[in-house]
Amino acid sequence: MDFNMYNLDKIYKRTTAKPVAQRREKKALRSFHINFNLNHLLAGIFILGMLIGTLLIRNADGSNLRIMQTILGGYIERRQTASFFGVAAATFSSLFVILILLFVCGFCTISQPIIFCVPLFKGLGYGFSIGMLYANYGLTAIRYVAVLLLPVMLMGTCLLILACRASLLMAVSLFRMTVYADQQANLYRVRRYCIKFLAFTVICLLISLVDALLFYKLSGLIIL
Repeated sequence: MDFNMYNLDKIYKRTTAKPVAQRREKKALRSFHINFNLNHLLAGIFILGMLIGTLLIRNADGSNLRIMQTILGGYIERRQTASFFGVAAATFSSLFVILILLFVCGFCTISQPIIFCVPLFKGLGYGFSIGMLYANYGLTAIRYVAVLLLPVMLMGTCLLILACRASLLMAVSLFRMTVYADQQANLYRVRRYCIKFLAFTVICLLISLVDALLFYKLSGLIIL
């Protein structure tokens, strides 16, 4: 009886099991949906932070504007007096510091709240910068923002969203690995995670060079 039940169970599993190709397709679609939803969630958090930062500057009084101007430290003035490599170094350092933070957070299983705060605070920073430009220069700041700031902000934001997603997925994967004790998958994912952040660093360098090139070529044509 036991032998027959065992055979029946094997036959049932064979007939109900999905083909390997179908299982792989289902897994790929599930991964796509997870990444797609995470990208939109992180982008939404960034946009929320940017709106909050801009609205705070817009509704601030004169004393608060002076305080924010002191905190930002003359962003436009510093860029205008900096060299090509000075602008590139400033942009690279502002992004690279966040990449290091996200890379470290990926190895912590309880770092998810910190990872979600990164696009929020980066959006706040961008919102403060754009808001201060409008507060100080009015409508003449539109061309400056559209030509010299917005392209680099978009590229930097996309890079940080990808880094946030990779860090978040790594933190979740490490939590699962500690539960299931899958050391082989652990080593493979850690290696792939490190390679991703090396690629992010190269992209960060390219964005910095693009920012410096745009500023070097076009800043003389846009007068605030």
